[in-house]
Amino acid sequence: MHQANGVHPSGGQSQMPSIDNGVNGIAKTYDYPEATPEGAYKVLQQYHSKPRRLRVACAGAGASGLCLAYKMEKMLEAGSWELTLFDKNKQFGGTMQSHNYTFTFDPKPDWSHYFAYGGEIQRYFEDFAERHGSKKYMKLNSKIVETKWNEEQGIWELTIEDQDTKDTWTDWCHVFVNGTGILNNWKWPEIEGLHDFAGPKMHSASWDQKTELDNKTIGVIGTGSTSVQIVPQLQKIAKQVQVYMRSPTWISPPFGAGALTLLQGGQDVDPGQRQYEFTKADKQRFKDDPEFHLKFRKGIEAEINGLFGMYQQNSELSHTFRKVITEEMNRRMGPGHQELKDFIIPTWSPGCRRISPGDGYLESLVQDNVQPIMQGIKKIVPEGIVTADGELHKMDVLVCATGFQVAFRPAFRVINGSGKLLTDDWKDGPNLYLGVSAPRFPNFYTIVGPGATWSNGTLLPSIETTVEYSVKMMKKIQTEAIKAIEVQQEALDEVYAHLDEYHKTTVWQEECRSWFKDGKIKNRIYLWPGSTIHFLKTIKEPRMEDYNIRYRYKNRFAFLGNGDVKATASRDVAGLSTYMRSSDTDWSVD
Repeated sequence: MHQANGVHPSGGQSQMPSIDNGVNGIAKTYDYPEATPEGAYKVLQQYHSKPRRLRVACAGAGASGLCLAYKMEKMLEAGSWELTLFDKNKQFGGTMQSHNYTFTFDPKPDWSHYFAYGGEIQRYFEDFAERHGSKKYMKLNSKIVETKWNEEQGIWELTIEDQDTKDTWTDWCHVFVNGTGILNNWKWPEIEGLHDFAGPKMHSASWDQKTELDNKTIGVIGTGSTSVQIVPQLQKIAKQVQVYMRSPTWISPPFGAGALTLLQGGQDVDPGQRQYEFTKADKQRFKDDPEFHLKFRKGIEAEINGLFGMYQQNSELSHTFRKVITEEMNRRMGPGHQELKDFIIPTWSPGCRRISPGDGYLESLVQDNVQPIMQGIKKIVPEGIVTADGELHKMDVLVCATGFQVAFRPAFRVINGSGKLLTDDWKDGPNLYLGVSAPRFPNFYTIVGPGATWSNGTLLPSIETTVEYSVKMMKKIQTEAIKAIEVQQEALDEVYAHLDEYHKTTVWQEECRSWFKDGKIKNRIYLWPGSTIHFLKTIKEPRMEDYNIRYRYKNRFAFLGNGDVKATASRDVAGLSTYMRSSDTDWSVD
């Protein structure tokens, strides 16, 4: 303590030290954590829980990366952290309910449609990045190719590749976040002769706007959600559309559509209505009346969470959904077309595979210029597709609407402190606690990975809450002198034991091939055993008892420092008595 220059209330010089001139340094100076020092343990000359400068790297500058930047600014001490969002694409940044395809805290009142289109969703995220200054954290056109844990230093060593020059460089971080998502990398289907096709060929996830489609014969491979969106548009302009179908699929009215009754004067929504275009009056009301807009958004989420019972096999709700959707699909296709109806309406329960909403898809399949082909594909030749029955189907353009490569494992190499690749550690399947943490891979967080909510609710609330979970772990790392924190295998084993037992009675274990079973018909089901709100309740706060911790110092309580608190160092008189209150309200000490 030093002699201070504070002024005594009587006007004389005080002889007592005062925090007004600072004690033990300025609070807003943050250094990187040091490696574990040699020798005996010594008290750190710092205030209680002073943050060390934390360096964070994130793969992906999409929704997860944008949310991470926002939440780190909100939840961590300003100046105590660094962040880089690496994205392999030149542009940062699908279809879900529009008013719930926003961050929960950042509504957009002027969506054009109930199910937003990809371009509009992209613009929402671009606008979010502009408003919140997220671009300064981004390093685009930069692909993470390897992350390797250095146990001695307590850091991840990164190798990054420039996507134009293919040059590589290195970087490092204390915490690594995988925000690339499960459905990030599109892939060509594995079909013999695919690249022998002589005409234009494109994947639905990498659309070539220059390809001429008007009055052409177009082959579309796939019946998933992407095909459901594309086929009705192609049908309007093509000479002929051939739709190659491998699997049946449920085409459903939208979950959460009951909220639309608010906009329709309390009238029930047409059960066959899948898309809704918001009127100018709707948008104005959302803008002028935020409480009404919030009620509308909450109504969507509440309905979706309330319908979770449909995923229980043989439940009354499951049977009701099967009946309603079957009748609606038959109505959409109209009289006749029995062979198509027998093929496309599944025998397994709704929800076994993700249900596809899509206006006009079933109607387009029965149009004169659309040919559903329910034969398997034998091979592709320069002229077109040869089906299993040996028939050649000629075409001008080939579109693969076969979706994405399911990235249950990261697309980059992840190596732990023992030199083991994550792909080898996961050789028997994903090994991820609550979809976020992997045993033996410290300070590494995945945003909504396998085991989280991917088919049973809206996704962004899960992304947000998992990001918050990860940032809470970061705060613990930087304020408690932690070198490494990793989840226990025993805890994950018990999570998976619960999942396996729970899913014995869900529709997901039925005979359907789905990506949340790692593309298999029978496999462990990597889906959360509950609704979205059930998942959010589970991960709202980290269960530290499920983690192993290694500290940077020889005493786990080194963070206690020299007896001071932040208020002392920051000259904050009010912060030295936060426990004094007029009533029994919550209190804390910074």
